[in-house]
Amino acid sequence: MVGRPMIPAESGAAPWSGEVRSLVLRAWLEPGLPHLRVRLVEINSGHGERPVATATSIDETCRAVRTWLEALQAGGDNGSRDGAVTPKR
Repeated sequence: MVGRPMIPAESGAAPWSGEVRSLVLRAWLEPGLPHLRVRLVEINSGHGERPVATATSIDETCRAVRTWLEALQAGGDNGSRDGAVTPKR
C-alpha cells in the first residue's frame, strides 16, 4: 500500500487524497490489578505522535477508539491547526 492512494470502498467513488491519520494501541500486562495497560497514540503525517488516551480495560480502550474514530469521521480538529483529532488538554 505504500506509495499508492487509498481507494474508498464505495464503487465509483473518487480516489482518496486526504491526510493520513493513524491510531496506534500499545498494550501490555503489568503485575497487580488492573493487569492491562493500554496507551493510544495518534500519528498524524508530518506532525509526529500525539497521546490520545490511556486505559486499563478493554471497555475503556474501545470507548477511546470509538471517540477517536467518530472525531475523525466528523472531520474533527482540536483547534490547534495541526489537524489532529485528539482533544486539547
